[in-house]
Amino acid sequence: MPPARRVLSLWRRAEPGGPMIPATTLETVAGAGVVGDHTLGRMRHLTIVFEDDWRAAAADLGRDDVDPVGRRANVLVSGTGDGGALVGSTIRVGAVVVEVKGVTAPCPVMDRAAQGMQETLKSDARGGVWGRIVAGGAIRVGDALTVESGASAR
Repeated sequence: MPPARRVLSLWRRAEPGGPMIPATTLETVAGAGVVGDHTLGRMRHLTIVFEDDWRAAAADLGRDDVDPVGRRANVLVSGTGDGGALVGSTIRVGAVVVEVKGVTAPCPVMDRAAQGMQETLKSDARGGVWGRIVAGGAIRVGDALTVESGASAR
């Protein structure tokens, strides 16, 4: 059995291109997304990046000091995302149920965290995943991420 994956950090962005706002709790709404995030009501309700994937991408650049806030995701989770194996799964993060719809494509903004991050995050889907919220509620730092159904159920 793999080790439990836990929420390490949470963020939201009030406006496109705006600063990441750290939080200890994110409130979410089914069918809409993260309350207070500029993406509320859009296609990608929640974005998740995995600590081990982020660190591996930074290590490819010979770095160990690249802050994961640079990924601009809503949730940082311990462990690995298994190279996109979560796509098609239904996961639970705290009280929130999410249908994982795709791998998050790294964009040029990733190079602000460290030059070359956009390219190295493409390898093994290390840029994380995005999904749509099926059952809303709170996500808190320390909450577990569990796979409820799909190819990676465990």
